[in-house]
Amino acid sequence: MSELKLRGKIALVTGAGRGIGKATSKLLAKNGAEVVLTARTASEIDKVAENIVEDNGGALPISGDITNGSFVTNLFSQIQDQYGRLDILINNAGKAPFGTIEEMSVDVFRSCLELNVVAVFHCTQEAVKLMKARNDEGKIINIGSVRSHWSEAGGDGAYNASKFALKGLIETVARQLHGTGSKICVGLICPGGVDTSLVNPSGEPNPRLLRPSRVAEAVLHAVTSPPDVNIYDITLFNMSQVPW
Repeated sequence: MSELKLRGKIALVTGAGRGIGKATSKLLAKNGAEVVLTARTASEIDKVAENIVEDNGGALPISGDITNGSFVTNLFSQIQDQYGRLDILINNAGKAPFGTIEEMSVDVFRSCLELNVVAVFHCTQEAVKLMKARNDEGKIINIGSVRSHWSEAGGDGAYNASKFALKGLIETVARQLHGTGSKICVGLICPGGVDTSLVNPSGEPNPRLLRPSRVAEAVLHAVTSPPDVNIYDITLFNMSQVPW
């Protein structure tokens, strides 16, 4: 049964308090994984952890800011101390500031890259160390965007730049690891618009947007593939979102 596919696995999900991260955390736990939840807002991940435990799953919430290097180092140290391993990393946390080239400040642009790219690099680096130390096997899945492949509108320069950079980073890491025979698989999930507070802050029903649960299902597909199979790039969207 699918509920047993991740039994005994330890997973870390960043940005786990809402949207895609929340849906993914719950689905991984439902399929047997022990899930470490991290996000800046403690009350949100505490609630997700509560929901998981109520559903007979395992969860450990650890709040903090993954753009803080010391927090990231301590987070992975806690995982090592608590579980002695990490099998799955879901780099989900992200932000999407919008503004024209004339209006957006350099600080806002930089903060987008810090969370969407630099923090992903750091978390991936720490995850690879843990995975290599144990059995050189694991799944690292990154939440990109259709904007990792094309730019469909102006005013989204910071976000688009970060997602293009993420794709370049992940492709490079995937090639490095598989080129050395490692079974650490690194992949990218690129959804179109998703019905989250980031994309749809009003919360009004919008049938053009993907449900977070659909993205979570794509993540589950990637992390339950065989150890020597790297599902590198999945792009998903509603047909109403097709850009051609």
